[in-house]
Amino acid sequence: MPSCCVAYCQSDSRWNTSLVSFFGVPKDPSLFEEWKRVIPIKRKALNPKSLVCQLHFQEQCIKKTNRKHGPRRLKTDSIPTLRLTPESNHSHQDTENQASLSMVFSVPGGLIVLKQKNRSNDENRSLCMDQLKLPGESWQSVKQVNDQQHPVLICYETIIVSLEPVVRKTALINFETKEIEYKVFQRKCPPLNTFLLTTFSSSAQLESSLQYFDCVRTCPGITDEKFHELKEFIFPFEFFEKGTWRSDSCLQLVAAVKQKTEDDLLKSACSKCNKMLRTTLQPHLDKTKQSPANVFKNQYLSREALLAKLTDLQKQNRTLELALKLQEEPEMVMIHNLDILKILIL
Repeated sequence: MPSCCVAYCQSDSRWNTSLVSFFGVPKDPSLFEEWKRVIPIKRKALNPKSLVCQLHFQEQCIKKTNRKHGPRRLKTDSIPTLRLTPESNHSHQDTENQASLSMVFSVPGGLIVLKQKNRSNDENRSLCMDQLKLPGESWQSVKQVNDQQHPVLICYETIIVSLEPVVRKTALINFETKEIEYKVFQRKCPPLNTFLLTTFSSSAQLESSLQYFDCVRTCPGITDEKFHELKEFIFPFEFFEKGTWRSDSCLQLVAAVKQKTEDDLLKSACSKCNKMLRTTLQPHLDKTKQSPANVFKNQYLSREALLAKLTDLQKQNRTLELALKLQEEPEMVMIHNLDILKILIL
């Protein structure tokens, strides 16, 4: 995880849940020396691998981009001037600036920028079901009490499939234990990453986790029709449901993809279902497509093995010819049996 090299900086992402932009040190030797002179170092001396976060630069030092979620870059000859002393890092004004930063989530298809709540105000705001802000208009919530008599808020997203409403994503929030359980189409989601929190201590953490859950794409499984003919097979760790193959350990959500084509960003399944495709579905489909002629064609024999096989086939042919002759001429059967008895007596 990236870490700002400036001493006293509060943006160290190893303990801070919010994300900010980090910039590398300048390559120009004279500018590097200027940075080295003004920056109080946290641990190691300033080096080419050091990173400095955006909190230490004036707003005009950062280039603006036309892309909605484009990368932030420093202007040439920019020098860090903010938050370089312990007092400035803990001042009221800087705390307000830090609290107003946006949280940036990386998901397949681009970056998602979410507004971050004022942290100081949020800590003073008690956790309340009625005040929780849902991720979007397609989300609703219902108050319930579980078997342990804990207050639970069920937040769920509804989509339309074949003109019928279907619950796609569900978050079960226990306000007693401060735990969150996530489900996609009523299947529980395994741990995904640090953005999808399973526990929370503030309203800001809870709301940002719900927003990330809303933004991240669901795993479509393997929907290719050519694999539908395998639905009669029973595999130990895979299942076929409503025209889709899924792994028993499906992650339910797709937080990262190995992009090879443009469709990978929007259609790729999770890593578990992709592994199922490579190791189970595709090999079985290839087997069913192989005809006996193709199977024989792919069996290559050495010269010695081929001669031995031909000799064996010749013996089988002679045996079959003799059996046919014995069936056609009963007298020969008697003679043949007598010959066998003579051999046994001798």
